[in-house]
Amino acid sequence: MSRAPMFMLLLAAACTGKTDDGNTDDSNTAEVSVFDEIINVDQTAVGEMTCWTPGSDALSQTPDPSCQVKVDFVGEIEDFESGDEVGDATLELFFSDAYSEGGADYTTVSDTSGAVTGQAFTCTPTTYKTSTDPDLDLTRDTFEAHQVWGYGASIDDTFNSVSSTTYQVIPSLLGVSIKDGMGIVAGTAYDCNGDPLQNVQVIARDASGAYPEDQRIHYFRDEFPNREQPYTSEDGLWVAINLPPGEVTIEMYAWNGTTHELIGTTDLTIFGDSINIANIAYGYWGGVFYPDSCLSPCE
Repeated sequence: MSRAPMFMLLLAAACTGKTDDGNTDDSNTAEVSVFDEIINVDQTAVGEMTCWTPGSDALSQTPDPSCQVKVDFVGEIEDFESGDEVGDATLELFFSDAYSEGGADYTTVSDTSGAVTGQAFTCTPTTYKTSTDPDLDLTRDTFEAHQVWGYGASIDDTFNSVSSTTYQVIPSLLGVSIKDGMGIVAGTAYDCNGDPLQNVQVIARDASGAYPEDQRIHYFRDEFPNREQPYTSEDGLWVAINLPPGEVTIEMYAWNGTTHELIGTTDLTIFGDSINIANIAYGYWGGVFYPDSCLSPCE
């Protein structure tokens, strides 16, 4: 998910004075379950969906080992809202695709222009974290799960960072009361071709199998958030707010004319007062999917 949609999320919310009660129909029916309240799409999904049939075994990919090589990377750490460089920010890479406090596989710090250099693996699921000195309270911890760089001689990418100012204004702009210690996840729904998937909905399930009651789900239109949009539009963008810390699975559902079918998931760890970025692909469970350059033998 790019920096621009989150910025527009804030702008759009600032233009409306409605308070979000978490119900797409503005009702507060206590008898409705969290799942039924959130997963209620009545439109069939739009996108390329011939690669998988709902109810069958999940799709899987196996990268060719010859494509998983350590290469140099260059990039920069940028503010998620403004695109400005973030200097003196720490970038931690976890090649196991799982965050471990104090146990990063590679750590570097950006210079005053936000530039970072180092080494990372191609075709290897990686989680990264960006952060700054917590005593300065300039940014909030920002995580991106299941990052996979395609095979090549080097990697050139941008790493996102969310400012504390941006994080603090989210509640008032969205009309959502973000509770202390909760987290946010933002991402895109993808079809078989890697294009945005339309008319699907997402919901978070915690490690116990329950659907957290505090979660709030929002969608976009033309990469612009719209509180009345009940499912993904042509841009495929979604955001889940007020998720509890811990292991979480974001489930993606589609309507087949009779029932809601589970069509993909992404797994990640939520950290309190942070923003996580993760995407979901049709037919895939877990959130890891590879570019084509990883699937055939590499030179």
